[in-house]
Amino acid sequence: MYGGRLDQANAALRAYVREHGDRPWTAEELSELARLRTRWTAAARELRMQIRPAGGPVSSAAVVTAA
Repeated sequence: MYGGRLDQANAALRAYVREHGDRPWTAEELSELARLRTRWTAAARELRMQIRPAGGPVSSAAVVTAA
């Protein structure tokens, strides 16, 4: 959907939470969850960094946003 690393990080995070189920989190599990969130955030930031600004002057009518 988004791109290789972000999709992989998203899938790992979702799988970990789904696997955990509906029970209290241990300190070790919360640490792993934080690591997976950090990985996802880094991948999301990397994806955004790949967007380059348009060269030259841009009028407001020419601006298009991606969904």
